[in-house]
Amino acid sequence: MRIYWSSFLARRLLALSVGYCFLLSSVSWGWWETGHQVVARIAAAHLNLAARARVARILEVPDTAEAVSDALARAATWADEIKNDNNTGSWHYIDLTIQDHKWDIPERCKDDNCAPARIRLFAKQLASRHGGSGPTDGDALRYVVHFVADVHQPLHAISDADLGGNCERLAPPLGKAKNLHALWDGEIIDEMASSDRELATMLETDIDGLGRRAREIAQGNVNDWVWESHEIAINDIYRPLRIPLEPVEFPASCKDAPLGIAELRVHIQPWYVEEMKPVVRSQLVKAGLRLARLLNETL
Repeated sequence: MRIYWSSFLARRLLALSVGYCFLLSSVSWGWWETGHQVVARIAAAHLNLAARARVARILEVPDTAEAVSDALARAATWADEIKNDNNTGSWHYIDLTIQDHKWDIPERCKDDNCAPARIRLFAKQLASRHGGSGPTDGDALRYVVHFVADVHQPLHAISDADLGGNCERLAPPLGKAKNLHALWDGEIIDEMASSDRELATMLETDIDGLGRRAREIAQGNVNDWVWESHEIAINDIYRPLRIPLEPVEFPASCKDAPLGIAELRVHIQPWYVEEMKPVVRSQLVKAGLRLARLLNETL
């Protein structure tokens, strides 16, 4: 028997009001290129001088705001570019089922093969190498930049026997997005701006409007950020799109997904994309500010 989500309207109105106030006061993994670059540029803009100098040394660029921003944006996509070569795809997400609780995060991260564990490991590695600039530091930095952004993509923190939304096909496709995961990875972002520079500049205006709240938003630990994304996935993706709730299963591919998922065709209405743009904007802002705080404390 399929179980469908209900009582969406009241929750959606509440979520929209909260999101509006926030902004004013395999399979594909990760944000597409633009999303990762935007997060990196926001983080670069909020680095303290010591952290920026260390990033400049590691990435071998001049210690200027523009050079570090460009270099960090380039570094942000590296983990996606090499994941098939070194079999690190599982590092980009964590499969928390809809039935899970926050305390289940360690159970869903066997042998540290998940994004939150890898963020902690690579941040610790950076913190232990004072002033180093070798290739190990470079890889650790690139991973941290990429994975912090990844855990703020809501479909990187959830599983409904659907590989994080990869198995729900869109009918018809929306732009370049053929499944639900791709819609959130980049298609919504692509509708908001023509480039990562443009979108980062737009979001800095949002950050300026936050005032002291920007510091509060940057707080929390990795598990806090993951659970926040998990709840967004439930409230803003699975419920409004009426994705059937499936048993706790982890199919190896979409061919092995339950029929309720494998046979599902999701029609995305224009209103949904418009309502989700503030959610995506806020996730990019939070990822950028939190990444900056992590690098400031680590470097």
